[in-house]
Amino acid sequence: MLKRICYFMKIGRRIDRLSGIVLSCLLLLGSSHQGQWVPPLELRGVPVFADCKMARHGVGMNIQPNIVYPHGAIFMCPERELEIDKRHPGAARFFLVHEYGHLALRTREEAVADEWAAKQLSGVPSERATLRAVLEHFVEQAWVFDPSYGTGLDRALRVAEAANLPESEWPVQLVSFAKSQARMQANRVTLSLQKPEGYANAAQMTIFLDRKPLGFLSNVDAVKVLEVPSLTSGQHLLQAEQIWIYHIGEGEQKAEIARGLSAETEFAAPKGRRLSLRFRYDGESVTIRVE
Repeated sequence: MLKRICYFMKIGRRIDRLSGIVLSCLLLLGSSHQGQWVPPLELRGVPVFADCKMARHGVGMNIQPNIVYPHGAIFMCPERELEIDKRHPGAARFFLVHEYGHLALRTREEAVADEWAAKQLSGVPSERATLRAVLEHFVEQAWVFDPSYGTGLDRALRVAEAANLPESEWPVQLVSFAKSQARMQANRVTLSLQKPEGYANAAQMTIFLDRKPLGFLSNVDAVKVLEVPSLTSGQHLLQAEQIWIYHIGEGEQKAEIARGLSAETEFAAPKGRRLSLRFRYDGESVTIRVE
């Protein structure tokens, strides 16, 4: 009986993997037939599964290369894709390309994956409609905030600029938002993550200011700058959650050192407009300070 159970478990795993390969092949065949975007050659071995549970009932999720999935894997939720496409036809395709971006860049940073997806789609004329549709989707989610992405408008502006779409193709609300952001640029207070000396020289983390989510901070793939709201005089609490520590070596090669850490610090309201967050990893824990 045990042998039979093991046999059927192996068959189940093979079918599961095969379904991912079939979905990947259908993606490639359908894309080439319709002149749509196809993954770069190095990503064409990535299986794509239809699995809302693995996608955590979001639109999509990825797993970086491992023993089970040597090329990594992508899990998409058809229910969420249909829900998005029903309101903005074609927009859900962006999220699939976004997941490929995580695998292409070996990063968990959502903004970087957004920019990669936008640039990839902008190189295919027929995908301009996909970009316009996803801008409409993000604008519809205008003030919905996620620490990893920002607001819907933040995400829409990021995609529009990365894709180099002319403003004539932007939703009206996005054009107004971009202008307001430009006006605020000169007077804003910013927070950036400094690169320390030593082996642990890069990090990614979610930042909370006075217990309210502020955004995602990173100096791994690119220096990510956060805008800090107006601060009252006195002390303020800054918390860093889900800290991932890396070593960036020659040739920008990235090695993960630790993950899932947290730290906090207090600081006085600044007089200047540029704040720096410094971190130090001692092999077990992280300490941070604002300068």
